[in-house]
Amino acid sequence: MSLELLLRPMPIHTSSGDEDGQLVLADGRLVAVLVRLGDAVHTGLLGAWFLEAGFGPCAHAPAPIFCDLEDAQTWIRRQFAA
Repeated sequence: MSLELLLRPMPIHTSSGDEDGQLVLADGRLVAVLVRLGDAVHTGLLGAWFLEAGFGPCAHAPAPIFCDLEDAQTWIRRQFAA
């Protein structure tokens, strides 16, 4: 059985300049909120994606940082497979 992931762009109200967000749905259920690191305080990580919130199998601490959205989707699929 294949997990269907859907990403929906959504601005996220954070306490920093990081506002570019993605809601991630797995088979129609919200499993993650990703935020693109865009604030200058993230030197070396600008453009990477941060797991702002995870639900179900994606609830994870410490929150991972991903190179790109494809990397994030691969991680989410692994969480469901575990």
